[in-house]
Amino acid sequence: MNDIKNVKSEKIKEDLKDKREKENIDLNIPAVPEAPKKKDRISLDSPGLSTDLLSKIKKLEQKNIKVVLVKCERCMEVIPVPITKNIIKESELPVVPISFVHKNPKRKDIHCITLHLDHDFDIRRQRISDVILDLD
Repeated sequence: MNDIKNVKSEKIKEDLKDKREKENIDLNIPAVPEAPKKKDRISLDSPGLSTDLLSKIKKLEQKNIKVVLVKCERCMEVIPVPITKNIIKESELPVVPISFVHKNPKRKDIHCITLHLDHDFDIRRQRISDVILDLD
C-alpha cells in the first residue's frame, strides 16, 4: 500500500516540476544555473607538500590561529596563510575577505592574495593584486 502512495507522490512531483518548467519557458524565465564545480582543495593530506611547508604550518598554527593553504596563482606556490580565528567567527559577513601580502620565492614581486573565507574557513574565491607601498 505504501509503495503505491510513494509511486503516486513521485508522479505528482514530476508532473508539478514539468508544469513549472513549462511556465518558466512561457514567461522567459531562465533556468537556475548549476553550482560551479569546486576545485580540489589543498589540505595537509594533499600529496606533494614539502617538509618545509609542513614545518611552517606547524610553527604558524596555534590555538587562536587557523592556517589555510592556498595556491598563489602568480608565483604558483602553495602558501600557508595564518588567520586569526576571531576575525572569521565574529564577522557578520557570511564570506569574509582577508588579504595576505607575500613575495614570490625569489623575493621579488610583492603581491597580495585576497581570500574570501566562509565561517568554516573554506576558501570561496581568491584574487591576486599588485601591492604599491608608500615609502614616505
